[in-house]
Amino acid sequence: VSIGLILFEVDVNFQFTLPKVTNQINNEQEIHYLNCIEARDKIIHEQTFSTIDNPDVQREVLITLKEKAIVECREKFPQIYSETHQSFNFNLIDLKYRY
Repeated sequence: VSIGLILFEVDVNFQFTLPKVTNQINNEQEIHYLNCIEARDKIIHEQTFSTIDNPDVQREVLITLKEKAIVECREKFPQIYSETHQSFNFNLIDLKYRY
């Protein structure tokens, strides 16, 4: 007769979540949006520093044009949300196999 002994480490891990729907931002769209801002920002800096010598005026122009670029890029790449459905989840203990 062969008797085997299996050992488990038992952790109390109480987790309880009700079903719900969550909205998540589409990461690919946000990457396009951030790349658009970065590209426009480079152009804005090149044009501003090549045409304006006064640092105070440069700063104001940069701020204004960057705000405009942010709005234009958001119009071009709007935020897209996707729904994710989270199911009911109940967890009381975790068993980890031990040798």
